[in-house]
Amino acid sequence: MRLFLASFAKLHDYVGIKNSFSFLKGKWVEKRNLHLTYLFLGEVATPVPLKKQLQQITYEHKRVPIQGIGFFGTPAKILYAKAYDEEIIKLHHKILEVLQKEDDKPFLPHITLCRIKELKNFEKFLHTIRKYEHKNLGFLELELHLIESHLTPKGPIYKSIHTF
Repeated sequence: MRLFLASFAKLHDYVGIKNSFSFLKGKWVEKRNLHLTYLFLGEVATPVPLKKQLQQITYEHKRVPIQGIGFFGTPAKILYAKAYDEEIIKLHHKILEVLQKEDDKPFLPHITLCRIKELKNFEKFLHTIRKYEHKNLGFLELELHLIESHLTPKGPIYKSIHTF
């Protein structure tokens, strides 16, 4: 089974965000699939040992505000919502420690909104991002989920198989 560790996000007006960026060509994440990934685990035969290890982790359950929008890549490839809280960073480090993993790249907490395929007007793109700079977009439910991912032609299907 294909697994990853994440917290789910709730956006107040996802349709409004999508409409604001309607000039983008890309694949938008389904509203029910919006999440922040702590660690992608890949193919795992059985989740039982993982569950035992992850049970050791303690963290503060709370709601973290989602504020602002950014992008990765040159040219822009990923449009994301920003979620930052020290507890997210601590939880990420605890996961790596308990599972004895190392991160191969810096951890930047984010919620992927769209995988951009084509962007013709970069100035308009930046202007639209700036409009969201200080907006409260929603919240991240800081709750650690072990999620199973099934890839289909219509997109991924996520199922939380355990909450810690």
